[in-house]
Amino acid sequence: MLLLLLRPEFAVAAIAAVLIYFFWREPQWFLRIAERRRLACAAVFLLTLGIRVAILPWMPVPKPTAHDEFSFLLAADTYAHGRLTNPPHPFWQHFETFHVIQQPTYASKYPPLQGLMLAFGQKLFGQPWVAVCLSAALMCAAVCWMLQGWTTPGAALLGALLLMMRVGIFTYWINSYWGGAIPAIGGALLAGAIPRIAQRGEYRHAWTAAVGLAILLCSRPYEGVIFGAASATVLLWWLRKNRPPVAIVFKKVVAPALAVLAVTAMGLAMVNLRVTGSPWKLPYQVYDGQYFSVAPFTMVFSPMPWVKPPPPPVYRHAVIRDFYTRQIGEQYEQTRSHFVEAFLGKMSAIYDFFFGFWPVLIPPLIWPYQLKSTAERMTVLLLAVSMLALAPLIFLTPHYAAFATGLLYLRFMQTMVRLDAWKPSGKPVGLALAAFFVALFFCQFAERTASQPYGVPDSPFAAARQAVIGRLGKHDLVLVRYASNHPLGEEWVYNRADIDGSEIVWAREMTPAEDAPFLAYFRGRKIWLLEPDASPWKLTRVE
Repeated sequence: MLLLLLRPEFAVAAIAAVLIYFFWREPQWFLRIAERRRLACAAVFLLTLGIRVAILPWMPVPKPTAHDEFSFLLAADTYAHGRLTNPPHPFWQHFETFHVIQQPTYASKYPPLQGLMLAFGQKLFGQPWVAVCLSAALMCAAVCWMLQGWTTPGAALLGALLLMMRVGIFTYWINSYWGGAIPAIGGALLAGAIPRIAQRGEYRHAWTAAVGLAILLCSRPYEGVIFGAASATVLLWWLRKNRPPVAIVFKKVVAPALAVLAVTAMGLAMVNLRVTGSPWKLPYQVYDGQYFSVAPFTMVFSPMPWVKPPPPPVYRHAVIRDFYTRQIGEQYEQTRSHFVEAFLGKMSAIYDFFFGFWPVLIPPLIWPYQLKSTAERMTVLLLAVSMLALAPLIFLTPHYAAFATGLLYLRFMQTMVRLDAWKPSGKPVGLALAAFFVALFFCQFAERTASQPYGVPDSPFAAARQAVIGRLGKHDLVLVRYASNHPLGEEWVYNRADIDGSEIVWAREMTPAEDAPFLAYFRGRKIWLLEPDASPWKLTRVE
């Protein structure tokens, strides 16, 4: 623990806390901005966007590397061309890849909203990442708006700024195409509407809550259903406590929410129908049925004996088989056999992503005082449900918890407000502690900013992929041949929505008998064989 406290940012934060303790004066300029609520949200949006654009020379537009990113970019390309999906390719077996369905149509497996957001950037700016940047700035502004409904204006603005510094600038939520900001916006809109409706009678925000839930259903449907049900329960209980007329609640809260959700359900049903052939079947379900040896959303406990297990998937490519039977299978067994340990590991990863400084910030998050206000009790309840919802998942990355982003920072700011008022023996000890915890965010942000090298180098995989693309022409076909020890996280076979019309087509090498008709189909292209696992990688012309 002593070594932890000797970290440079901790020392700087401690000095800042001491200075605030002795010389604190209310920052009137900050409060003036915070009390003008729309101005505060706009300031957070512009500051997030401005800082990220300013550091572009140090952190340029990211290149996709993860499986999921390529799948989202396929969705973006599909939507940008005015389609919900693409017809299956006659030689689809050569194009099988991760998180993309090939049958009954060719499409990303993911819900549509992240792809639509990327399509907006691709269509309007010629660069999908522009939309990622805008969504991250909107996330910070939306959380600011949410916090304004639950806490003081100053705490709301400060909480949004802390989120910006910790999550909004340097994490993969803005520096990749993976997502995170979109469901965070949805969760913030839904949670931010609750106190406005229940406490202030601002029933127009039923539309806001419904839009927030719709965003979640179109981006993270599993978490959206659970969080939506928990939020509706909290809202109705809070309304019942204040006893508004039932007719008013139905007319001004329930009816608008049902109208928005009905439109959302019809839109999702239309997407499902076009992609999977059934309005009730998600692309996610089709993909999981075709490739997963275990279901990622199955409870980790043994299935009931009367439940018939699905037939094992048919794998045509060793790298896909190894990924799902070895890597995913091991995670599944680890989760089942060590459920509590796995759950605590998930919570640790979420905490580290949103706050860091392990374990210094845990005390303010679980400060052992009585939850005196309804807002505090509701926050803890919603946060507990949100975290428990993640327990059955086999694997978890921080964007799975994106819907609870606003709640996590709300809980932190509630504790900071309590600490600020804590004055044992008349001394502002709580203020000094709160100043220390807040100063940690500023110190870490400054450290991250100062440590960025000029022009962050690409990952080895991204650099190799760009080098291969640089060797290719605009009408080439690349057959990819993996070695038996190929890294499962590095996938080369991803294509655009229109495979035949793409400048470069990436495909898997199969058997000579299977490759012959495939190569004949693409006989007008230059054909190359890529061996990415050779040292260095090898690109050979196939005659």
